[in-house]
Amino acid sequence: MKGKIWLCILLFAALASVPFLVPNCGWVALFAFVPLLYFADFYKEIPSKRKGWYLYAAFLLFNTATTFWINWISVPGAFAALTLNALQMYFIFRVFLWSRKYVSRSLSYLLLIAMWIAWERGYQNVEISWPWLILGNSFATSTKLVQWYEYTGFLGGTLWIWLTNIFLYETWRSWSKRADRLQRRQLIAKALTTVLLIVAPTVLSLIIYKNYKETDNPVEVVAVQPNIDAYTEKHGGLAQDVQDKKLFELIRSQITDNTKYIITPETYTFQFNLDAPETNVTYDGTQKLLKEYPNASMVLGAITYRLFSAKALAPFNASPIGDKWYVSYNTAMMIDTAGVRNYYHKSKLVPAVEIIPYQKYLPFLGKIAAAFGGSMNSYGVSEDVNNLTAADGTKVGAMICYESIYGEYYRRTANYGAQFTTVITNDGWWGDTPGYRQHFRFAKLRAIETRRDVVHVANTGISGFINQRGDVLQRTGWWVPVAIRGTVNLNDTKTFYSTYGDMTGRICSFLFLLLLAAVLVKKITLK
Repeated sequence: MKGKIWLCILLFAALASVPFLVPNCGWVALFAFVPLLYFADFYKEIPSKRKGWYLYAAFLLFNTATTFWINWISVPGAFAALTLNALQMYFIFRVFLWSRKYVSRSLSYLLLIAMWIAWERGYQNVEISWPWLILGNSFATSTKLVQWYEYTGFLGGTLWIWLTNIFLYETWRSWSKRADRLQRRQLIAKALTTVLLIVAPTVLSLIIYKNYKETDNPVEVVAVQPNIDAYTEKHGGLAQDVQDKKLFELIRSQITDNTKYIITPETYTFQFNLDAPETNVTYDGTQKLLKEYPNASMVLGAITYRLFSAKALAPFNASPIGDKWYVSYNTAMMIDTAGVRNYYHKSKLVPAVEIIPYQKYLPFLGKIAAAFGGSMNSYGVSEDVNNLTAADGTKVGAMICYESIYGEYYRRTANYGAQFTTVITNDGWWGDTPGYRQHFRFAKLRAIETRRDVVHVANTGISGFINQRGDVLQRTGWWVPVAIRGTVNLNDTKTFYSTYGDMTGRICSFLFLLLLAAVLVKKITLK
């Protein structure tokens, strides 16, 4: 029995991890959960009182295999992210197993699908979140298979994965029984449904991919990857003016009179006073460059701050400095020769590093986070997506760091008028691991969902240009100081997903509540 248990656990963890780790293997997700469903069928036969640990081990191994690289940033943070994310997956599956006692297999499967998708949707809207392993992200390495994300978004991918896995497993289960004629007919029906589930979305996607044409409306962009070591140079190890010299040399190697935008990574510069930008050395260098190239604007990533004369005037997360109070922000700003035109503050913040979850209600959590090497206070945020607007009215969506994995949030850039989007990040924290590769690939899904070109700009990692079909047009290598010049096509047309958002998630959330209520009623009436 133990051999069969561990075979299911290890096979599931390996298969579910492959789409996140191996290029062009998104299709593996369509059968990766079959071993787990088989495990579910003999779960109640496992004699051990600790059999729940076997199930938890499956999800923990999946999380660890795909996102082990988090420990490069923080070992305690990695432990929390891996164990808690796995715990949530485990809890969902346990509810599914529990429901089987009271309702049919079909209804319990439907509950599992609805509950999982409802969780993935809700997980994007809480302060403690790590939605990196949303199942729909499995297709980031196989974007030609999911061009219909422009209608469903990434949760449509999660739905496809669960439906296909369940029908595959049930087809195999029916076949293995070798039963009577009626059951053979049911087997044929299941097999045909399974084939249709695999083939129809794939064919539809390939048709969309082949026929999608971008409007020819090119704008020249320079993306800068300065490759400043986040651990030894960026934070106090290398003077900002030395970093700036490197940055501007890279920009000058690619900029032309036709360049419209220069884009730098997340948190490129520090100590940027939003009320006195002229006091920042990088801003001064930017103005000198833009006077030589007045047609260009710079999207600058910066740690900014705002001062308040009294605590009563400051937000709850302000910190004291002398006789004043200040709030820091992780900011993307649009700068031209007229100055800072507008800016956006990162809103999906990294727990314990950039935000103390629920600090407004539990202020003591700041001291706990600081004791483990985290932040004492939370950064300030923008209340909603705020596109950057150039002097000519062109709107640029700016997503900072891992905001690009929050598909429902990201799609607002297009819904609010962005004509292309940039993802600015500092992926050097993760070292040469799958982390920065996964992050870059996720931007391909966002390009499809919104049909907006994406300029992904990393301090180091991968910087590149992605078109509206999710194709990578140009990309840099790892640990290379470089600037690249490319073009993006501006687009004003909104996709169904950009306009209406996560319909798949909303429907499944409602369905989950109905099904859960039905199971509870059934449980009560059976007593």
